[in-house]
Amino acid sequence: MTEPFLFTPRTNIQEALELDDRVIDALRTLGLKCVLKDEMCVAATVETLADAALYHDIPLDRILATLNELGIQR
Repeated sequence: MTEPFLFTPRTNIQEALELDDRVIDALRTLGLKCVLKDEMCVAATVETLADAALYHDIPLDRILATLNELGIQR
């Protein structure tokens, strides 16, 4: 049995987006833009979820809770 992926402040945005399409939906719902696969922000390759929280003025704990509640498997 596999364990769910654990999103942390250091999780890279692009890697998170590539895990599951539900991540895209969740981040868009939280207010992040440019997270669609064909519209991905260039910065997504180097930014972390902590960076996204800071730049988009969204509480980091809200981002992490939302993504970890998805229960995405590795």
